[in-house]
Amino acid sequence: MKKFLYIIALLPNLILAQNVKVTDYEVPVSRAQTLRFDGAWNWSQTGDEVTANNANANLLFKTFYSSLPLAWFVDVNAFGGKSFGSYSHNVVLDASFRKYIWENRDFFGFTRLNAQHAKDYQKIASDLTVGFGYGRYINATALAKAVRIEDHLIKDEVIPGYLPKETMINIANIIEREAEYRDVYGEIYEKEWFDDIEEEIQKSGILEEDNIGSIGILRMRQVLFGINERVNDRYYGWDVTAGILFPITSAYDSIPTGNPNLTFGGRYAFPITWRTQINTTADVFTPLDSLAFDQLRARVGIDFIYELSNRINFVAGYRFGLLKPAEGNVTREHNVTASFWYYLENNIYLTISADYTKIGVLPRIIRTQVGLQYNLF
Repeated sequence: MKKFLYIIALLPNLILAQNVKVTDYEVPVSRAQTLRFDGAWNWSQTGDEVTANNANANLLFKTFYSSLPLAWFVDVNAFGGKSFGSYSHNVVLDASFRKYIWENRDFFGFTRLNAQHAKDYQKIASDLTVGFGYGRYINATALAKAVRIEDHLIKDEVIPGYLPKETMINIANIIEREAEYRDVYGEIYEKEWFDDIEEEIQKSGILEEDNIGSIGILRMRQVLFGINERVNDRYYGWDVTAGILFPITSAYDSIPTGNPNLTFGGRYAFPITWRTQINTTADVFTPLDSLAFDQLRARVGIDFIYELSNRINFVAGYRFGLLKPAEGNVTREHNVTASFWYYLENNIYLTISADYTKIGVLPRIIRTQVGLQYNLF
């Protein structure tokens, strides 16, 4: 009988949509940080001859902070590889800082530094962009974690249905403040942190018992500390920029740094559902001289992320690049990638991926890879 009453109570939630959406999460401060390492090794032999002995590794670091008055972003992508006795590397730094002109509006001024060094470079290539823009990017990962906890509590019959939107947003705000709890309470911060989350659930008035019990605490720990599952970063919003790029250094002594470029850029993040996300970016560059708009560089990217389960993610992406010289043919580059990430444990993923690249009239390149990825944080 109790099971029947529970199903009756759950019916409205099975019919209606969830009470909270990603875009409901509006916070004065939004932050995120990722450090990820992955690598692969390929070895093969035919008879007594070794035909392949390749290894590669990639380190990705991203940190992001956005508040009403200012925001900054730092991305570092470092690649290293070895094929027999030949080594290669490519390190790219992309850092930007923006100051919002008014706290209650989305206009901002910004500076952006790009630096890169690859195997054959004589020195680091770098440039600095200064300009203005409009828009905001919001990190709603804390709310995504609150929704994942809610899903577990419903399945475990701790609560009969979806929590009110206000409760979910309050829980997300508490999750967002983990560093604050750690600083204030030290070693016992986890107890205080969980107690405040549980108190918000109790205030909703739909809790089946007086507290969430041991199963509720277990589910919170699994979600918040990435035990046997992982919540992907969730973003929403958009921004557009326009500025002037000033070359600082060239990769080779024999090549001059060149003239400043007029730049336009934009990005957009759209969370279709709690398990599906699309991220897009676009940039256009043209010399700020007599060749303006006769010579162009453009790049566009789109990523699609789908969580098949709490442990399996499908990630696909498309990159398009265009190089239009003042004279001669236009070169177009297409790159398509698709991969499955299988979460094993302790932030380790098994990855299976494939990609397709076509540059101008050059032969197409198709690659497949199986590797391990480790998310340090």
